[in-house]
Amino acid sequence: MNTVQASVGLDATALKLLGVVTMTVDHIGYILCPDLVLLRILGRLAYPIFAYLIAEGCTYSKHKAKYFLAVLGTGLLCSIASYGAEHTLYQSIMITFACSIGLIFLLERALVQRNRILWAGVFTVALTACFVLFQFRLIPRLETDYGFLGTITPLLVWLGKGNREKILGLTVGLCLIALEMGGIQIFSLAAVPVLALYNGKRGKYQWKPFFYHYYPIHLAVLYGIAQLM
Repeated sequence: MNTVQASVGLDATALKLLGVVTMTVDHIGYILCPDLVLLRILGRLAYPIFAYLIAEGCTYSKHKAKYFLAVLGTGLLCSIASYGAEHTLYQSIMITFACSIGLIFLLERALVQRNRILWAGVFTVALTACFVLFQFRLIPRLETDYGFLGTITPLLVWLGKGNREKILGLTVGLCLIALEMGGIQIFSLAAVPVLALYNGKRGKYQWKPFFYHYYPIHLAVLYGIAQLM
């Protein structure tokens, strides 16, 4: 990686903070100000940023099971709260990313373990299950943020060997999602030049608990405000 880029680019913490800000703006637009389309457009930056960082986390995490369980646990907490409040089976982006992490770890095992055929089979079954559940919506009303394509986009990033290949994988995923969802989703491609500035560093401050806790807390606050309006 270019030394100048490494010194002046954006580290993972900066990208996470940008993702949090744009995600919050998006949710404010969705929950509180649905007529302000600009907020939803700005919010299109959040998914690509987090999808890229999920792939990076899968590459560098030393505690893979803990990483998967942390994301899955947060997602399940949100799902339970959502079902209790609105009786909906719609799954949050945390469930989408938990599926992504699971698929990546299974594929990783299929590529490096001795019993590759077994792990390749498990990966294929898991991938097929995600496709059937989220693309064909086999269970009525069971959906997840960004669907099946949202699940495999971090996988496409993870398959890249360098930043350029990772950006290419992300771009392919975002284009497929934009074609499927239409509307303002095309603006998610604006995150590509931002992520091209990623310098590969984790950042001085990790703030892991903050990023895990912020998602359900900010949603609870926004929905609480909506009830008062």
